[in-house]
Amino acid sequence: SKASWGLNREITFWNGRGGQTSDVSATATEDKEAPSLDEKVQAAMRKLGLDPPPTEVDSKESEECKDGACPLPDTSAQAESSTDEQINIHTVASQIAKDMNVNEDLALAALGATSETLPNGERKFDEGTARGLIQQELDMIGQVSEDSEEVKQLVSEGFDPFLCRRALAFAELNMENARAILIADQQDEEEEAKASKEEDEEAQMRAKLRAEAEAKKAEKPKEQLKTVTVDANFDPTAPVSNAAPAAGLGGLGSSSSSTGNSMKPPPPAKKEDVVFDATTAEVQKLVMESPVPVLLDIYADWCGPCKALTPALEEMAVKAGGIFRLVKINTDNERPVSSALEVTSLPTVFGIKDGQIVNMFQGMPRGEDAMKNFMMGLLMPGASFDPPVTQEQKEKFNELSSKLAKAAGAAGFSFSAREKLQDRTIGKLDELVDAYSGDMAGAEDSAKILRSLMSNIIRNPFDMKFRKINLANKVISAKIASYPPCLNILKSIGFASDGEDSLVLGKSKKVVNVAPFAVARDCIDKWIDKNRYLIAAAARKRKDEIERARLAEIIEEESDVEEEEVEDDVDPNACTLKLRLDGKKKVHEVVLNADDPLSSVMESLPVSI
Repeated sequence: SKASWGLNREITFWNGRGGQTSDVSATATEDKEAPSLDEKVQAAMRKLGLDPPPTEVDSKESEECKDGACPLPDTSAQAESSTDEQINIHTVASQIAKDMNVNEDLALAALGATSETLPNGERKFDEGTARGLIQQELDMIGQVSEDSEEVKQLVSEGFDPFLCRRALAFAELNMENARAILIADQQDEEEEAKASKEEDEEAQMRAKLRAEAEAKKAEKPKEQLKTVTVDANFDPTAPVSNAAPAAGLGGLGSSSSSTGNSMKPPPPAKKEDVVFDATTAEVQKLVMESPVPVLLDIYADWCGPCKALTPALEEMAVKAGGIFRLVKINTDNERPVSSALEVTSLPTVFGIKDGQIVNMFQGMPRGEDAMKNFMMGLLMPGASFDPPVTQEQKEKFNELSSKLAKAAGAAGFSFSAREKLQDRTIGKLDELVDAYSGDMAGAEDSAKILRSLMSNIIRNPFDMKFRKINLANKVISAKIASYPPCLNILKSIGFASDGEDSLVLGKSKKVVNVAPFAVARDCIDKWIDKNRYLIAAAARKRKDEIERARLAEIIEEESDVEEEEVEDDVDPNACTLKLRLDGKKKVHEVVLNADDPLSSVMESLPVSI
């Protein structure tokens, strides 16, 4: 038996009884025929206490699975058929309301009226039919004039003008029927408001009871988590000597320097503390924000190699005592994760440290050394993988890490938190306009700078330089720091003060959730689009003011130049006379000096008189 906590075993023949290799050794005699992949998988499963699949299934997997990896089935047709199910109904309703200039509730009602229930219980929404239904209603409503006596009468009774026209259209201009429709709609709204209020009160009561239960639970003394200190030069795959202390492990029993006894490997961890079956919504917490390295195992229940590899990885995680954790993702149930990671074969295992993918492998490991090298590169600080990761692979891993961060963040950001952030962001943007004294163009400039700061973090979630904002910067100081609504928006998405002149995001975290930034940026885009006409008018007004100021400066400069020229050319003693002889058309100019006698006028004429 090899003592290396389950890491130092022949991966092809996993055994669940303490890390020993199978009786069938990889060093079998050359004249004995090597077992097939299916035979290896079945043998490993029997030793793990698992029932091998039937022969027909094995035959099918044998045809599809090669070199210990099974290709994922083509899900393009399924993706097309489930597109309508994945559509966010509120997003579609909002878009319809915007395009057709109607109330969003009306769009939701049309979508609900044109939906159908599939055999699996899911609802399928038909956007095209809903738009057609709304257009039909608008055509009917268009036949009822806003200035009609019936509409004026109902509006005077306190009903909405649009709803009055709609009710009259349905009632064929019958006042009594239209009034009955409007009253029934009001009653429905009141009942919905009452039900919503009761639900809110019930939710508050449940939250209060939950808080009281958690408070009582917090009063009980908590068991301290066991920790393991790993030195930089510690090799987790090296056997522990009985004669000399093992170097590198700290925090386990007495010190080797004081007792002279050999260090022991950490005690096995509880499976529930190091092995997790995760959903997409839990990836942010279990993987991206994990305090220890992570093995992310993408598997499927129908995958034969997965059934052999996953139990072995679980045993490794337990025997490692918490040095790393294993997070399992069932690709059939959590398609967003496997799609973000571009998984094409199963099993696929990713090594993740500080939220970033550092390496991966597909299928069963090629052997003991391959798995040892992979774990050493993942666990040992400063260690490199063998074979080393190429620059092209690093760039690909960075791309996949960003995709995983976005998918995990979006799934882990609750709907209530999303709505709260949206309302707060829109409110602060409106306050920003007031801070600019109604100057929409100035407010837009600040909003665009906020958007740029958010986009930098969304594109580069692991780059620390984008997570600090220098408020003393000339542009930031003029457009952001001088306006409290801008600072409030930044703080609502996670930024915190770091001194007087800077804001920092997740100072003690290596990974942050990018979902709040995506939500806030989307709110800014919608706010700018909603106010685009006011912003354009303000921009034109500002441009006109700048142009007028520029023209005023030009006119003033030209006036100064003309005055200077007049002053330079004027002779105070000069006198110019323009004369025309009677009966003649030609005009003669005579220049005289102030001291010349009047008789000189006649002498100065170019003609004789």
